[in-house]
Amino acid sequence: MLDKLHLFVPFKTEHIELLGVDGRDDPVHVVDLSTLGVPLQGQISIGEGGKLEADYLRHAWESLSTGFTPLAFKVFHQSLGKRLMPGVELKASPAKLLQGHNVFGPTCIDSGAQVMLKWLAGSYPQLFAKLDVSATQVYALDCTYSSRLPDERTALQVIQALTNVSNGHTKSRGDNYQTSAYWGAKESRLKRLKAYLKHTEYQAQLDELKRAGRSDLSAARSARVMSDPRLQEWVRYLLRMEATVMHRWLERRGIPSRLVDLIAHQQQLAKDGRCLIQECWQAVTADLFAAFEGIQMRVIDDEKVLAALTDRHMKYDRKGKPNDSHARNLFRTYRSLKDYGWEETMASMARRTFYKHINDICEAGLSKAALQKLHEHDRSNNVVPLLRFVQVDFSAQRPDWYVEPSVEAA
Repeated sequence: MLDKLHLFVPFKTEHIELLGVDGRDDPVHVVDLSTLGVPLQGQISIGEGGKLEADYLRHAWESLSTGFTPLAFKVFHQSLGKRLMPGVELKASPAKLLQGHNVFGPTCIDSGAQVMLKWLAGSYPQLFAKLDVSATQVYALDCTYSSRLPDERTALQVIQALTNVSNGHTKSRGDNYQTSAYWGAKESRLKRLKAYLKHTEYQAQLDELKRAGRSDLSAARSARVMSDPRLQEWVRYLLRMEATVMHRWLERRGIPSRLVDLIAHQQQLAKDGRCLIQECWQAVTADLFAAFEGIQMRVIDDEKVLAALTDRHMKYDRKGKPNDSHARNLFRTYRSLKDYGWEETMASMARRTFYKHINDICEAGLSKAALQKLHEHDRSNNVVPLLRFVQVDFSAQRPDWYVEPSVEAA
């Protein structure tokens, strides 16, 4: 999936003025910010007669409202720094703009760019009329694919195992979290790679959209889309691997970074049955997957235990609504026995509660003797290569009810 697109659209030459700068050999290209119709910031000072004056006018990064999620954009009105010409930067997830979520989505760069430019043109027509869209450059692409894991516990273990994986030029960045791992320099101008648990991010985004939706129509629309039970089921236990490739990375491989040329290149590959986004992703992740063969992790197949505990200890309120909180408390005790052993688990809780939990767990079919040996058994068994879990099936990235979104409907 094309998860993010970062574009730079220069201004047409007739709207650019050439200025000399004292102390510099190279001139500066500028456009008149006051003619673009965008909100401006500046340094306010008091001039003669107490009149307020604004200096150093600029356009700050802005979240442009769309039908779903916002689109980030900024006008760079000078050619200072890395930009040879003034222009506009755009950053967005095409999948979110087109369909309201990025659990899965299209790989088409053309439709992604079209929907981004569509919202900019509709929001700031004066600005858009001065842009040379045909010269648009692709600064970066986020290429994303997912692997489905069996359960929450295994998902967390996989992330933990990934934090120590490095191979070749793919180095672990070190600033990892419980549900995410990163490789490559944060400010790399070539490529970046991260892995994270999508359902954790998804739920956080949904909660935020629900809060924002009280006053934001676009957020409310996105929240409705993401509340779809089919989406929430599909996102469970997905390990997302996101490869970011920059224009320098593309150019070093003979892949054009000019938007119209990159679109033509992708379309030509498609005629040969190839996917540009998939090939970029595979190139970035190759070192990482090569390292997986030598890394092992324990298999924790506790789904059957949890199911047995839930079946035996499910409770119901007066209205017949099920409550599995006691079963899950028992499962946490079981997990503690497995991770820390009998003595340490017993010392961590009230003795009466501990033995009550042991008795209730045994009622679900486990023996006390097995629970006492659980920690020792777990340390010596169920060790498998990490690669067994992190397997990406490119043919199963979307559900059978997926419909390719259109720019016209966005």
